[in-house]
Amino acid sequence: MRVEIRLATPERLEEVLALPVDAVSFGQEGCWTKLPSRAELRAAAEAVRGAGRQAGVVLPAAWQRTAEPIAELGAALAGDGPVSLTVNDPGTLAVLAGTPAGEAGLCIGLALSPGRPHAVGPSPRSPSEPAVYEDGFLEELETFPARVLEADAGALVPERPGWRVRRMLDVVPVAWSRSCPTARHHGLPLPGCRSACDTPLTVTAATRWQLGHGHRAPVAVADRRHQEVLTVLGNAVYVPAPPEAPVFPDVIIDARFHPPAALAERVTAARRWSTAAPQEM
Repeated sequence: MRVEIRLATPERLEEVLALPVDAVSFGQEGCWTKLPSRAELRAAAEAVRGAGRQAGVVLPAAWQRTAEPIAELGAALAGDGPVSLTVNDPGTLAVLAGTPAGEAGLCIGLALSPGRPHAVGPSPRSPSEPAVYEDGFLEELETFPARVLEADAGALVPERPGWRVRRMLDVVPVAWSRSCPTARHHGLPLPGCRSACDTPLTVTAATRWQLGHGHRAPVAVADRRHQEVLTVLGNAVYVPAPPEAPVFPDVIIDARFHPPAALAERVTAARRWSTAAPQEM
């Protein structure tokens, strides 16, 4: 079993390297502002490699102003030594495909998920409905040098030769916002909001999109108690992962959801479950 710990920044690296983990990655899918600097990432990746673990960097989804620096960062990090680069938008994937970073192999990130099916009708689907990865979706991605896929624990992923799936435990990312809800909540401009997203916000939906009309409408008061509790970290929104998930051979644990003592327990539990139950192929 391969266990990877994901850190938004390197501050907890010493703690994580003391745990029985195989890989440590840095970053998250949605926010360029929160991503550590190139020098910080280089030093952190070297420390991980020096400890005999696999190093990884998660490149956030690129917008117009960040597309070029994100691709340049990925190419530079790949030139320093072995590193797993996770990409979260098609543009970065296409640019890095023709570089040494692409030749070393890229990982398809959670923000490139095909999403959850919606149904317009009296029984709308929940945000925690499983993401569905169709075989054709993976086939299309095979035009790029990427054969590793990150997916949440409940996602439906078909078996396809040559692909390896890394499963995110405990939480399911359901949305990312270009306009950061955490920064708006605290009234902070970029980049002064970097530390604000270290503390999660818990919310429930009070409005919803009317898909047939293209505008928002209030959720009926009687229905609000049925809304899922959402956790907001930075510009990403999460719901809890399914309580009963299979045991996976390759997992990611996001340290933001686990304080130090709980993170050590979570790693131990993942190792224990892997030896006590049949694994997903």
